[in-house]
Amino acid sequence: MEDLTLSTDFARKLTPEHRRLRLVRVKFLRRTLPIAACMALVAVVSQVAWRNLQAAAAPPPVASENTVRMVSPQFSGEGRDGSRYLVTAQSGLRDPKDAARILLEKPVVTVSRNGAPGAHTISRRGVFREDNQSLTLEGDVQVEQGSGFHFVANNAVIDTATGQVVGGGVQGQSPTGAVRSDSYNVTDKGDRMVFKGRVHARLQGK
Repeated sequence: MEDLTLSTDFARKLTPEHRRLRLVRVKFLRRTLPIAACMALVAVVSQVAWRNLQAAAAPPPVASENTVRMVSPQFSGEGRDGSRYLVTAQSGLRDPKDAARILLEKPVVTVSRNGAPGAHTISRRGVFREDNQSLTLEGDVQVEQGSGFHFVANNAVIDTATGQVVGGGVQGQSPTGAVRSDSYNVTDKGDRMVFKGRVHARLQGK
């Protein structure tokens, strides 16, 4: 009650001139505040619109002219040992930085010798080099041979010219037993296989 009385007494002590100035200031604020709010809103909207126009006017990214995509690519040839090979894949992509390097998705390698089927190899991905005719396979590499030998490896590097295959992390199964090792090497047209590193073998008689 004391504050109300003091406030009322203070209002009564205001002169008519003071009251007129206060009324003018109140009217001014009532007019200018909505205008200022509208101007701020217009500025925000304009800024957003300008950014959208800049984004629309920006040129879209252009794919490299050196990038060549292939659907169901095929590569074939003949090795020095007389074997013939055929490499197919689900898709391929030529490396824009190295034209001889082709990235393959789900490649399949088929080798034949003297008309007889040889090894059949599949993997998740691979890299084929056209300059030296080499093929690198990675990811669940599985090899089937006509002699009944089957093995799974982490990777394999195939020299299609010589028929030599090297790789790592192999587990093999054949009619004469099973073998597991850290690395392997296939030579002599596939007749000789060398296993190295923590070799575990189990042989069984006929």
